Amino acid sequence: MNETYKEYLTYVKEYLIKHQGIESPNPLHPFRSRFQHTIRVLHWCIRLSEGLEGVDRELLFTAAIFHDIGYSRRDNESHAQRSVQAFHEYAVEQGMEEGFYQKVERLIACHSNKSLMREPGAEIEMVLLMEADLMDEEGAMGIVWDCMALGNLHASSYARAYYYILESSGKEEPNPMVTERAKEFWEEKKGIVARFVKLLEDDLMIGSEYFDI
Repeated sequence: MNETYKEYLTYVKEYLIKHQGIESPNPLHPFRSRFQHTIRVLHWCIRLSEGLEGVDRELLFTAAIFHDIGYSRRDNESHAQRSVQAFHEYAVEQGMEEGFYQKVERLIACHSNKSLMREPGAEIEMVLLMEADLMDEEGAMGIVWDCMALGNLHASSYARAYYYILESSGKEEPNPMVTERAKEFWEEKKGIVARFVKLLEDDLMIGSEYFDI
């Protein structure tokens, strides 16, 4: 692990704790950690950028580490702008080169607007950051999320879990990825969910005529 990135991550974790942004404000999702999400997004950026030429990895990885630092206990619709401000203050304090930190700020500022990743001429670092952000908590993790959220809702049957997963993680949607590597990972994730839902459907005998008795 790059020592600089470890320092960045330590700062982000402490900042999130200080501003009560590390835990989800949704009472159904106490298991979600904004800091753990950040680590996973960083790893997805590393994975998705492997073998790609022309990627400024320092720019990409720095933006990934700071992209959600602005989360708090409330008003997270504007977290991207707060993340920009928090990163700007840190970058200036650390003496980062102005041209570099301005590029990072631009990526952080637009990372929530996923439509930008499909615009002609979109810079590869922005595309990869958005793909990495979308990739997290999908597939197997999405199923676990659904089950843990249902536990907090005190789900009363396996069938309810089945339908919840089917409508959440299992919903049909177009592949949102741009790069070929990300498209493959996305299809793999969706395939895992589809297979799980079908196996669960078979185990629960969904559609059996005897359930009408």
